[in-house]
Amino acid sequence: MKTNEEKDRQKQLRAELKIKEKENFLNSLPIPADQFKELFDFLDEKLEQDGCDDTLSLTKSYLDKQGIENEKVVSWLEENGGYCDCEVLANVEEKFENL
Repeated sequence: MKTNEEKDRQKQLRAELKIKEKENFLNSLPIPADQFKELFDFLDEKLEQDGCDDTLSLTKSYLDKQGIENEKVVSWLEENGGYCDCEVLANVEEKFENL
């Protein structure tokens, strides 16, 4: 049976791991988290109106309007499950929920 000290140490290690994972995620972002949140809002609105065409056309349109180079962002999105506009919302947005 674990002692209270061991339990406390495990809690501390889990908390430190979560912090490190969050830092690593934030450091991996090709644009600031705030801009991603704006992208998600933009996609949410546009997809409701137009639906998804199974491409990243809306995402690229948003990035172009913001003067952001597409290549790094699109590559990062694809690495994180965003292969089309609706997948950006379904798979990528959830990664930002606890930031």
